[in-house]
Amino acid sequence: MQQFYSVILQAKLFNQIKRHQLPALLAAIKPTLKTFTANTRVWQVGATVPSFGLVCAGQVQIVKENAKGNRTILAKVGVSDIFGEAYACTKHHSLSVAVDTITTTKILFFRPENLFKLTPLTAQQQLIVNLLQIFAQKNLLLNQKVEILSQRRIADKVLTYLQLEQQKQKSKSLLIPYNRQEMADFLGVERSALSTTLGEMQQADQISYYKNHFTLL
Repeated sequence: MQQFYSVILQAKLFNQIKRHQLPALLAAIKPTLKTFTANTRVWQVGATVPSFGLVCAGQVQIVKENAKGNRTILAKVGVSDIFGEAYACTKHHSLSVAVDTITTTKILFFRPENLFKLTPLTAQQQLIVNLLQIFAQKNLLLNQKVEILSQRRIADKVLTYLQLEQQKQKSKSLLIPYNRQEMADFLGVERSALSTTLGEMQQADQISYYKNHFTLL
């Protein structure tokens, strides 16, 4: 791992950390270095990840695949950059994206809890940990809302939203927290247009629904 010290120190996560501090720090927080060949799936959609990654060599891309199998590249992550931190910090939140390598890639994985186990936490330090987890959760929710609103067709907005709910609720039968007007407001569409679209989707056997109970078919 020593050959990657310069790469690690360039990462924003290690800002203000000195090189002479790094060996003892890494020994304490126990990251795991893994190597992946090119075009390998590191994380699959729906997985729960206990750690986040720092790219030491190579490159990965964050991708989203819709129900039709079409893939969208959301981001590329290069050397010294980290990924998956929001998912790792929220612990039980399953991935709504996948991570693939582009080239042969070496990734250093960190478990968030190890960053806080060096000494017993004071009450003030626990507040900081809690705040980081809140930030991570809100970041995920914001990213999901952007993903939903970026869809051009109302049907695609609905499907994207229901698929995200499916991952969260781990069921095809979903209970959503909105009535029809609230759902329209959440998706950024007119209520009448939403109702028409939902009827068309049900006739096409894409979904079935009754009030705020939905099932993906």
